[in-house]
Amino acid sequence: MADKTAEKRQQILITAMQLFSAKGSSATSMQEIAEVCGMSKGSLYLYFKSKEELEKSIYEHIANRIKDEILRVDHDPLLVPREQLRKQVEVFLVHFLEIREFLLKQFHDRMPPGKPPFDKENMQQERLAALQWFNHKLKTIYGPDVEPYTMEIGMFMASMLGSYIRFLFMPGFHLNVGIIADHQIQLLDDVVASILNRRPEPLIPMEAVGHLGQLFQTEIRKQRHPLIVITAMKNELKHIQLEPDVMEDALESLSLMEKELLALQPSRAVLKGMLANLEGIENLESLYTELQGMIHTMLESYLTPGSMKQGSVSKSET
Repeated sequence: MADKTAEKRQQILITAMQLFSAKGSSATSMQEIAEVCGMSKGSLYLYFKSKEELEKSIYEHIANRIKDEILRVDHDPLLVPREQLRKQVEVFLVHFLEIREFLLKQFHDRMPPGKPPFDKENMQQERLAALQWFNHKLKTIYGPDVEPYTMEIGMFMASMLGSYIRFLFMPGFHLNVGIIADHQIQLLDDVVASILNRRPEPLIPMEAVGHLGQLFQTEIRKQRHPLIVITAMKNELKHIQLEPDVMEDALESLSLMEKELLALQPSRAVLKGMLANLEGIENLESLYTELQGMIHTMLESYLTPGSMKQGSVSKSET
């Protein structure tokens, strides 16, 4: 009985996806889906309580199909890990070609703002699982030294694949997915070889992905970049009455901090010194506290001793 229920549910999903691909979800009624599936509208609602739930289930169905096929390649005994990854890129792109019309119709239907057709929390968990899988795959292909760079290499891969997919969606523009997969893996080889040769300090550690889900749950004020806070302080100073020398020192300190924050190797002494010059200025207290917290975090995270990029040359060696 459970198998028949799952089979019927899958039939509904495939039928709805085909109808949505042809007409768009907004122009397709639940009655129409029920008729094509050979069932009553009431029976359809026993499987899906609303069209919104049905749409969400279609996206989950697509994601699970892609994931299952990609993971199946991992168990192909005839392919070495690098060949598996190449095949998995091809599988990924082929699936996007198969659902191209569905996605195009959905994008057009969703031009007005609305709820996304997927669960954000579940998507975050899937993203973390995918990164862990990718980390294992990279170590298998290139060795354990590549692990600190998994996050950035993954960003590179995702960006490249996303760009290829956009071209696959372009009417009248043809790209061979097999050639794309070959090229993607060759680019990956080049990127990894360059990184392992230079051994830079990773800008984004792998564990940072765990904090992505918190991004939109924090207050907007806490998300601001130090440069944005500095700009706000400069604007606020225009409305504060200060002694000319105090005003001049404050503006110069903010400008020096801006310059330092944009440098490749920000100076701890300059940042701390300029920050001290801003302490105690009336009506800047909240902005000062915000900036102080950000600078402190930066000093703790990547300006600590030993955090200099590996392989960098000191002045004494030049």
